[in-house]
Amino acid sequence: MTNSIATESSDVDVVAAQLRQELDDGRIELPLLPSVAAEVLTSSLDEQSDAARLAGLIQQDQTLAAHMIRIVNSPAFRGAVEIVALQQAIARLGMQRIREIALSASLKGSLFKKGSYDAIAEETWQVVLAAGLWAKEVARASRRNVEIAYLCGLLHSIGAPLILSRLGELAPDLARTEVEELLEALTAQAGARLAEQRNLPEAVTVTIEHLHRFEQAGDEQDLVAVTECGVGLARWMCTKSLSMPEVMHLPAMQHLNLYPEDVEGILENESQVRTAIESMS
Repeated sequence: MTNSIATESSDVDVVAAQLRQELDDGRIELPLLPSVAAEVLTSSLDEQSDAARLAGLIQQDQTLAAHMIRIVNSPAFRGAVEIVALQQAIARLGMQRIREIALSASLKGSLFKKGSYDAIAEETWQVVLAAGLWAKEVARASRRNVEIAYLCGLLHSIGAPLILSRLGELAPDLARTEVEELLEALTAQAGARLAEQRNLPEAVTVTIEHLHRFEQAGDEQDLVAVTECGVGLARWMCTKSLSMPEVMHLPAMQHLNLYPEDVEGILENESQVRTAIESMS
């Protein structure tokens, strides 16, 4: 599916219509999730998941394994002794943190590939990674599940790299504003399609479908609200498209009973979040 179409600003609606139709018809090729990512997503709800199995999967991909070792020895995670083996990293950081690092590293390498819109893809990655990290902090402050919050924050825009990749084939010369418009319109649809076809956890699927409409998320209202807060804080930190007062007054913050002093406590972790983003990017 490599055909391209000539585009001008007036033709963006044509591109959007084609992408939407391809998604509806299932004609966009959906990427396979790496075995490491699939294992993390499967095991995230299982407190007894096998550390040796995860380490073995990571070690099958030498590039990923080397990347993981670099991350765990970065300023965000390193200790007094340098880590040289994955089992050593798991013993120091614990399975939850290792799953987070493994998932982010494998997804970035498999989904955010080089293409016509590299700069936008990298910025999108920074925001989704920040959303996952901030969602963890919000979940911790509001006493919700921290690991699932990270998953939902990281994966809330999993459809974005799919749209960017297909745009690179269809219309590689669009203006930034046009690409951003298409991402705004189509990311959720693409993400929902990917979540359905790749059997992502139900919590992630609901978050993709109901982000910014948490009140319609049924039993997952709190989780979607936590993710919305994470996304809001990520946008505040990475893009400055929201002011701090706007973030503090997000309806999701009110739903979680997070008051200004609670948000201020969350924001005390900004330097740690920034360091983690630098290490995991």
